[in-house]
Amino acid sequence: MRIIIVGGGKLAYYLIKTLRPYRHQISLIELQKEVSEKIATDFDEVDVFNGDGTSIRMLTEVGCQNADFYIAVTGKDENNLVGCQVAKKRFNIKHTVARVNNPKNAEMFTRLGVDKVYSGTSILADIIEQEVDYEGMRIALKIERTKKSIVEFSLSPRSTACGAQLENYNFPGDSKVVLITRTDGTVESPRGNLIMKPDDTILLICDEDDYGIIWKNMVRR
Repeated sequence: MRIIIVGGGKLAYYLIKTLRPYRHQISLIELQKEVSEKIATDFDEVDVFNGDGTSIRMLTEVGCQNADFYIAVTGKDENNLVGCQVAKKRFNIKHTVARVNNPKNAEMFTRLGVDKVYSGTSILADIIEQEVDYEGMRIALKIERTKKSIVEFSLSPRSTACGAQLENYNFPGDSKVVLITRTDGTVESPRGNLIMKPDDTILLICDEDDYGIIWKNMVRR
């Protein structure tokens, strides 16, 4: 896979380090010469370019037209947005990813065509909110462009779901069980007559609006 990363800060550094075992073809563009040199020294396999990651000339030199991903992680939201738009519209990159330093910009980025947008601040806020409000339940996956998520939790022995068959239990809203893992490690796929047991680890697809009642009825100890 061909990946272009724009911005050579700590995030880019650790992203490269994480991706290293997968042997992707990675190119990095960074404005500051000393930062570029450090990346080039630490990662022999990465093609490092000193320049502007929003420049058509630079992106042509890097081979953006052949890339699968354009990932913008600079400290300036405006540069990340422009870079993703150039990559998408001029070079027909399939996947553009942008970091937003100001969470308020996330919606605008999405509306302007950036495929994946993330904010470290928002991620941290979600983690804190989840830990404070719904202790024992975590969001395993948020489903894009919907209000649905897959949540994971250990079924409380106090829950009325214990001993109930899936087909007979009144799950909040249109929630559905995706997977159940027993305490002995056995994995069960959902079927109507499957009985839920205390301390089962349950993956449940649900609406965000139902988090509270799911936690109250199935998780709270």
